Amino acid sequence: MTATTPLTLDPVELRTALNDDPEFSLQARHWNSTVRIGADGRNWLVRIIDGIVTDVDTAATPFDAWDFQLSGTSEHWAQLLAPVPAAFFQDYYAAMLYHGFAIEGDMQQIMAYYPAIRRSLDVIRALANQEVSA
Repeated sequence: MTATTPLTLDPVELRTALNDDPEFSLQARHWNSTVRIGADGRNWLVRIIDGIVTDVDTAATPFDAWDFQLSGTSEHWAQLLAPVPAAFFQDYYAAMLYHGFAIEGDMQQIMAYYPAIRRSLDVIRALANQEVSA
């Protein structure tokens, strides 16, 4: 993914990768939430029930309810998902503080489950940097 490439998330791969990740599963236990991931007007809704990702909706609209969102430009996402991220792009929170990335919504939930949210970045980064087999 480069700075000009839009963020793409395969819903099945994302759901499977998060559910199969032991660290995410541990940190997300008991979590019930709908997370919106946004990039340049495109939005995905990730539904989590009792710590299990049950659905990734690729056709989210501005009218869909969510508990919190992780949102930025394609440039933000390119930097966050780089194999070796630049300074302050290693974490959503640092990217918010120093680069204008957005973490918005239910701050109590964000703080309670930030370890799972943080781990989601590692999982999404790994998906974004997978080798494509011929």
